[in-house]
Amino acid sequence: MEPKIVNREVSDLSRKELLARSSEFIFSTGLNDGTSSLCKENMKYGLAQMHLILEKYGFEPNALFISSPDETISRNRYRWNSGYGYGGKLEWGAGDDKIVFLNTKPNHCGILVLGLWEMMDPYEIIKKIDEIKSKELYFDGIRLNWDYGISNHFISCFKTNNLTDMEYPPYIFLIHGSAPELRDDTYGIGVYIDKSENLKNMSIKEETKFGTQYIVLDSDADEYMEINKRALEFSCKKREIIAQHLFENEFTIICNQPHQFLKDYNSIYLGSNCTDIECDLINSSTFPIALRSDISAYLMEGTNNLTKQTMMNLGFYERAKKLEVNDRLENANITPHGAGYAFPDIKDVINVLEYKDQRYFVCRLKKGKNRLKIVRVVSDLQYEYRKREVVLKAVQLNLGRLTARLTPVFSLKL
Repeated sequence: MEPKIVNREVSDLSRKELLARSSEFIFSTGLNDGTSSLCKENMKYGLAQMHLILEKYGFEPNALFISSPDETISRNRYRWNSGYGYGGKLEWGAGDDKIVFLNTKPNHCGILVLGLWEMMDPYEIIKKIDEIKSKELYFDGIRLNWDYGISNHFISCFKTNNLTDMEYPPYIFLIHGSAPELRDDTYGIGVYIDKSENLKNMSIKEETKFGTQYIVLDSDADEYMEINKRALEFSCKKREIIAQHLFENEFTIICNQPHQFLKDYNSIYLGSNCTDIECDLINSSTFPIALRSDISAYLMEGTNNLTKQTMMNLGFYERAKKLEVNDRLENANITPHGAGYAFPDIKDVINVLEYKDQRYFVCRLKKGKNRLKIVRVVSDLQYEYRKREVVLKAVQLNLGRLTARLTPVFSLKL
């Protein structure tokens, strides 16, 4: 990026210059496959909008995205159309600047990791699930909504293979779910800007060259953070309540980690584990990586990352130094939470066509020398999940230490 673009007012830049500038604030540790390429191309538009808005309100226009190895697309249309990808940490300040970008849509999704000493018959679990779904279960005055058969949410059983001196029980269950109960206005102000009229009414609508963003400032940012803390607590507790009804007292909780949440006013983990164990929202140094139902999952002990050597190996260090964001990369504290979506036919993105605030991604295909696929709505595309290469990349980058390999036994989506 040319120094003149760095030093000029963001609002004075052309569309082309804004996108060139925002691309410098993307630090990718992804696999450079088709979905990784789509993520980066789309994220340029989200960051460009954030830079314009941050400057307008007197903040440093240095929002950045640090991806984890499961860097991918977001299948949530509103989030994707707002210019945001998935699989990493999006950050736009030091943590205490009272401005929150609502189009990122924190959903408080996470994975509860349980240890069991005896295998449970899946038929018995199915019966217990049916009983649970027939009951009215509450936490904090909110009725629990069963969402473990929706999207990629699941309950899965694994056989444990310990890889270090840390010994886990012989069987591990993963319960993956979120908090759809608190997205709309049923219990007051919801967390989703496209589902909560109350939230939209308290927000500020900002029109930019690349689309519309909603933000909250000052006391409204305080209130939104409190709403998010409540939603995150509810989501974590909900998984534990479900576990208690499924397994009674025959389990031990290894960890209950969120991977999609606002950490503070200026950072959101979008489908990435947060390994900052000093954060009061993180309750363990163990983190799950759930890949596909037909291959092993893993438990990983997180590290404080990225190291200077890792940044140098990735070619980040000098760019981060020039942009004065080295400390933010050193405290990225990311690990993959899963495999990430992959499009089996797409090789990469070679261009983006813009028409009436819509983005059309021109993709090269893996097969066929001159064949292209032009897509707008990525959630409509056929996808699969990646395999172990995500875990191998995480280990290679020293994002954590593997402590257990989990061999699949069965997975339930009901």
